[in-house]
Amino acid sequence: MNSSWKKHYQKIQEKKLSASATLVKAIALFDKEKVDLPMACDLGCGTGIDTIALIEKGWEVIAIDNQKQAIEELRNGIPVEYSSKLILIKADFEVITLPNVLLVNACFSLPFCHPENFNVLWQKIIQSILPNGRFAGHFFGVNDSWASDPEKTFHSKEQILNLFAGFELEYFEEVEKAGKSIDGKEKNWHVFHIVSKKIS
Repeated sequence: MNSSWKKHYQKIQEKKLSASATLVKAIALFDKEKVDLPMACDLGCGTGIDTIALIEKGWEVIAIDNQKQAIEELRNGIPVEYSSKLILIKADFEVITLPNVLLVNACFSLPFCHPENFNVLWQKIIQSILPNGRFAGHFFGVNDSWASDPEKTFHSKEQILNLFAGFELEYFEEVEKAGKSIDGKEKNWHVFHIVSKKIS
């Protein structure tokens, strides 16, 4: 596997990160609606912090990642009593097939889709979300330090709003600030944090 991803997972384990704030907000909204038999797709699941948070709240989860180590760590780390609620898939963004679900969670994963493949992937995501289902996740803005990387995808605010035509934006926050990446390197973050409900 790419050594940078191996270091990334090690840093996440060291920091003992909690489930993403956007996912927590989405789960709370579903809890108010008392949804029965909820199913989610955790797209770019990594080692499964958000996946496990969903299962703990009663969700069945299809967890997808293209890194073998991530899939193996999630498989080995999931409590036995949760294993029946988890489907693990190793696949690239370019070839994934998404089932119909109430929630697509994409915590800092979509920016790592190659720009040439993003529009097709996004259409798959939109089509997979059931009516009154939700998207929770993040996009990188054009002022992010990594925006010069041609392998990653970045969006302006206007482009983000266009992506969510047919959705109600329940939480939308644009954050631009100096900070550090998880490996401690200085960078400017430009991130859109989003929870949205499919209305058409």
